[in-house]
Amino acid sequence: MKKGLLFFAIFALILTSCGKNSPEYKKLLAEKDSLALANTQANTELDEVLQLFNQIENNFRDIKTAENYLSVQSNTPGELTPSVRDRVQSDMQFVTETLDKNRKQITELESKLKNSNLKSSQLTRTLENLRSELQEKTMALVAMRDELEKKDTQIQELSSNVTTLSMDVQALKEQTTEQRQTIKKQTTEINTVYYCFGTSKELKAQKILDGGELGTDFNKNYFIAQDMNKLNIIPLYAKKAKLISKHPEGSYEIAKNANGQVELKILNTKNFWSLTKYLVVQVNV
Repeated sequence: MKKGLLFFAIFALILTSCGKNSPEYKKLLAEKDSLALANTQANTELDEVLQLFNQIENNFRDIKTAENYLSVQSNTPGELTPSVRDRVQSDMQFVTETLDKNRKQITELESKLKNSNLKSSQLTRTLENLRSELQEKTMALVAMRDELEKKDTQIQELSSNVTTLSMDVQALKEQTTEQRQTIKKQTTEINTVYYCFGTSKELKAQKILDGGELGTDFNKNYFIAQDMNKLNIIPLYAKKAKLISKHPEGSYEIAKNANGQVELKILNTKNFWSLTKYLVVQVNV
């Protein structure tokens, strides 16, 4: 939200310095409208996601009282009295239906996050916690049901519903495992960057250097893949070096090591790789 407001402030400042009929003014105005639309859409998506989170958490809180009563009765020796039996059946039905509602809402929430522009590790972790809580409470309900069935055969009427819910949660667990693997793969791809260094002749031979600039049809196999979070210093084994690819000033420095050879130090990982995932360094041996 703060970032959006900052953009609008910058746009307002630039617009006041441009003529209203100039191409720059029209371009900036179009960009401002596009940003406003994207900002509104992001706020709407976030509101929908947070509303679902709140509904699911409220459902879990509502389950607590009924869950406690069922736990006490399942661990109490002896048969159930008629009044206790009625309360147990009612509470078990409520917990079963509410857990099923949460399962469906978690699936809906997962779909919204997947199809939205909201990329938040915190939201992803919260969703995983909700899945885990759903699984734990379902397994606890199954265990309590089994104990209660030993005391009163009438409780068995609810068995099929609880069993179905348990199967659904198991399917959700398998789906979650698969999605975690997908997220892990996507995270690896996002964090993977590529770098290479060489003399002007070597870079031209790989079509990486073209007229002093970064080429467009270069040999990608010449690059070394690495996790950006683990790439802090790159020894260049040369006396001089300069960057061909574009990277923000202040996010790196080229300095000599103890052997008198230069090395590239990345000072701000996120900023350094913000413009490109390909680093090209020309060296003079």
